[in-house]
This record gives sequence, C-alpha cells and structure tokens, in this order.
Amino acid sequence: MRIISPVDNLNEARLLLQAGADELYGGYLPAEWADYSLAASLNQRTFSSAQIVSEEELSEIIALVKAHDCRFALTLNAPFYTDKQFPLMVEYVDQMVALGIDSLILADPGLLRLLKKRHTHLEYHASTLAHLTNAGAVRFMAEQGVQRVVLPRHLTVADMASIVRQVPDVLCDAFLLVGKCPNSEGLCTFHHSSPEKIWPCEIPYEVAPLGEGASPRLQQAMQRQGSWSESNRRHGCGLCAIPPLLEAGVHGLKLVGRGAPTVQKVRNVALVRDFLALTEGATDFVEYRRLALAAHRERFGAACQQNVCYYPEFFDGPEFLDGPEFLDGPEFLDGGAA
Repeated sequence: MRIISPVDNLNEARLLLQAGADELYGGYLPAEWADYSLAASLNQRTFSSAQIVSEEELSEIIALVKAHDCRFALTLNAPFYTDKQFPLMVEYVDQMVALGIDSLILADPGLLRLLKKRHTHLEYHASTLAHLTNAGAVRFMAEQGVQRVVLPRHLTVADMASIVRQVPDVLCDAFLLVGKCPNSEGLCTFHHSSPEKIWPCEIPYEVAPLGEGASPRLQQAMQRQGSWSESNRRHGCGLCAIPPLLEAGVHGLKLVGRGAPTVQKVRNVALVRDFLALTEGATDFVEYRRLALAAHRERFGAACQQNVCYYPEFFDGPEFLDGPEFLDGPEFLDGGAA
C-alpha cells in the first residue's frame, strides 16, 4: 500500500521522501492563472502557501522524486473549467508534461477526454471532486481514460471493497489523516477563499426545518451539523482502518494537507509508515486499535471522536474480528500481512 503525501516546496519534498512517502502530489499556479476571476481555482486552493512557487522549483521537485524512484502527481482538480479556459489548460499541461510529471489528478470529464488524447502516457487520477460513489461511476470514468480514483471521504470501507471488486482494473486510493469534512466534497459549493483560512465547514451554523416540525432523519442531521462546531476537522484520522483498507484492496493512502506546515506533513507520513509496518507483524487488531487510538491522542493532543474519524464504522461499533464479512479472511487474523 502506497503512502501519498501533499507537497508545497522542494525542502519539504526531501523530508517527505525521507519519512517514507511513495508518491507526492501538489499544485502549481502559473502567472496567467493568478487572477481567480478566471475560475474558483485552478486546483482547489486559493492561497499561495498551497502552491509550488515557481516552475523551476516544480522541476526540481519532480527530479528529486524521480531520483527516489517515486512518482509526482499534479493537481488539476477543479470540478469544471470554461470553454475560454481550455486553450490555457492545454498549454499549461503541455508545459507540465515537459517538466516530467507522472500523473494528473482531475475531476472534469471533458478535460480528461481532451488530455487523454494528447498525453496518452500520463496516469490519470479521478479526484474526489469527481464524486465517484459507486462502481458504475468509477467504470464510466475508466471508460474516459482514468486509471486511478480517489474515493470520496464519506464512503465506508465496505463501499470501497465493493468498488475494488467490481472494477478491478482501476486503482483506488482512500483518504487518511487530517482534513475531515462534514460535507460531500464533490457536491459542496462553498468557496474556500478566506484569508484567515477559516473554511465554511468550520463556521458554526444551524439547520432549521421549513414549516412545522422535523422528521427524525432531519433531526439527526441537525444534531450532527451542530456537533461540528465542537470538532476540529484538522484532527481527521483513519489509522484504525488501515488493516481493513489493506484487505479491501485499496491501493494507496492519501494524506491531506496542501498548504499545511511541513512538520505536520512529515509527522503524518512517518505515522502512516509506522502503522503500515504494524500490519506486517504479529499485532492482533485489538492491540493495533489500542495503539492507533494512543497515536491519535499523541499526534493531535486530543482523544479521537466520531466526527473526525474517517471510518466511523470502526469508531464505536464491533471490533475488527467481529466486523463486516469481507474482513473475515485468515490473513490478518493469523497475524500475517493483510
């Protein structure tokens, strides 16, 4: 299973690769895209610290990644672009290909079809912004040229296992560590453009019913939304789920954090590396989960709680050994590699 980390600068790239990252991904905003009136964003980040500062530095990052026999993916994952932007997009990607990028992370099917014909050698990843929530959606994007998919945050491990089984030719990556969000990213229309970097999903607000009363389902949604004002989405974690994600056939663990401090990114990579190593040893899941909860508390200075758990089906439910049917295989139960 591969560890996929965000990167924002050259020095950070060195540290992340030393920490154990297998792949790096990042964004670069050329001068002609600096005016955000062209689009909400070229790559879903509207602050400079989340962008690699220059084409020269991007070139050095790519060279360093290749020297470590790793891969670099460029983010190009806005949900859509306008017809006027497409000529700029083609020129931009041509330049990035010349620098040696290995892959593109994107969400716009039209852009995917255009670039797939032009740059056939690239590996194309469907971003979580593409909102591929089932095997049919993944299969459709595969027909357009996608080889990998970043699965949406709100899917369960059982959902992911089903997609992997039904579309085995597409590699699936899953999120792990920091940046958990209450919203479905592919359907969210909030703008993340605050200079203070306080995002809409972090601002407390109330959901109220129209008319009289609220159904039990709406009441549950209202209560859940209210609880997010007491949660820190930057404590997002999924360490407990690494063994079932492995057994489900997930290809990579994608860490969140473009624009975050370097030290946090490096700590996240090292933490995932250590817990992947645990799955290859003789640690049973009860002990593994105890270690994961302790690591969460040490990493974030707070106990794990359901809102920030990427895989809440493992938060307060049955333990791994009594879990979903697809987790009952002998590999992890015997202490071997899952």
